[in-house]
Amino acid sequence: MNKTSQYDVIISGGGLSGLLTAIGLINETPELSIAIIEPVKPITVNSTNNTQQATKNFDDRCLALSYGSLQLLNHWHVWPQLKPLAWPIKTIITSDRGHIGKTIMRAAQYDLNAMGYVAAMRNMGAAFTQSLNTLIQDKNSNLTWYTPNNIKQVSQQPEQIQLVLDDQQTITGKLLVVAEGGNSPTRQTLKISTSTQAYEQSAIIANIQVNKNNKINDVLSLDETHSQNKHNGESQQLNGHTAFERFTTSGPIAFLPIDKDQYSVVWSVKPEQVEQIMGLPDTDFCQQLQSAFGHAGGVIVKTSKRESYPLGLTKAESIISDRVVLVGNSAHTIHPIAGQGFNLGLRDVAYLVKQIKHGVDNNVDIGAFSVLQQYQAGRVKDISRITGFTDLLVKMFALEGRLPALTRTLGLLALQKVTSLQQWFALHFMSSKV
Repeated sequence: MNKTSQYDVIISGGGLSGLLTAIGLINETPELSIAIIEPVKPITVNSTNNTQQATKNFDDRCLALSYGSLQLLNHWHVWPQLKPLAWPIKTIITSDRGHIGKTIMRAAQYDLNAMGYVAAMRNMGAAFTQSLNTLIQDKNSNLTWYTPNNIKQVSQQPEQIQLVLDDQQTITGKLLVVAEGGNSPTRQTLKISTSTQAYEQSAIIANIQVNKNNKINDVLSLDETHSQNKHNGESQQLNGHTAFERFTTSGPIAFLPIDKDQYSVVWSVKPEQVEQIMGLPDTDFCQQLQSAFGHAGGVIVKTSKRESYPLGLTKAESIISDRVVLVGNSAHTIHPIAGQGFNLGLRDVAYLVKQIKHGVDNNVDIGAFSVLQQYQAGRVKDISRITGFTDLLVKMFALEGRLPALTRTLGLLALQKVTSLQQWFALHFMSSKV
């Protein structure tokens, strides 16, 4: 008979959300014992203190980190490891292709060095792993990795949760944190239902290189006109730290700066366009993306390997169950418009850690349903706010016709002209309150 190992918190998923949950718990409640279950075998293993290095196969997709997220990562001593691997966004330009509406937000308006940063998932995984390993040593924490492993059976009992892994190991804990991503198998095992709304869009992801050393008369403005005043304004935009959100009738196109002449691109297209665009030679792909986006970011000269996936909005009907909580994409997946997905999940983790710490400080069972209810109640408003707003943007900018276009134009112009409205909009997305 296999021995049963006991822990305070079990985290299912060693990706970014799972790593960050462990980092937050060790920072705030180092006395807790933690287990992480991860199906992808790590590349390197450190047997010291019975811990392993969580080197997941993170890829080169990039994520936008809001100013509020940076504050939390700094509080948990992660940001110093990640900052050298991230690229600052100092200006954000939002526009509607073919129309005059445009909004420009600059970090200097808010006395900030940057509105946020962009980092590759691969680099974030490395920084989180390094921070976690340092914390384990500094705090002498009890953290054990189970990898490569999957959860095969879940038994929710009154005093604990019991898991049987695919190699027949049995582990128990006071609380199970599900951080497995959008297609969470444990969420399905627990029969936690989800509501899904498919958008008539798919995302094409790539990293591109641009040439900005062209004459200003060869660069079209965001509104595709040839006004010299607009060209002069645009020359200030090509500074390597500007992010673009460009709305088209096929869907939004985001250019996130990752170097002075490179962007991470999220190109939302209609599903019937995906196969044709993905099959293009690199040169033709660059030309078609250039035609769809315009020349505001420079002339596209090179692209990386491309990936694509369908877009939709998925929300768990409940983000808690008996001795179980969902965080990140296991709880909600949203459209990449405005780059809010990871930031929303980070706030899940932050609020969960806050509730666990409160339980520990007050000698309360951290897996008690009252604690989990506090977590869910504290996250409902923020999740609804972001999912509702991104859903509205997707639908509003997808509408064709003069009236929707006029409405969008007036909205973007108002956002640009009314300082208080722009400040509300910017702070709405930069906030880290949990």
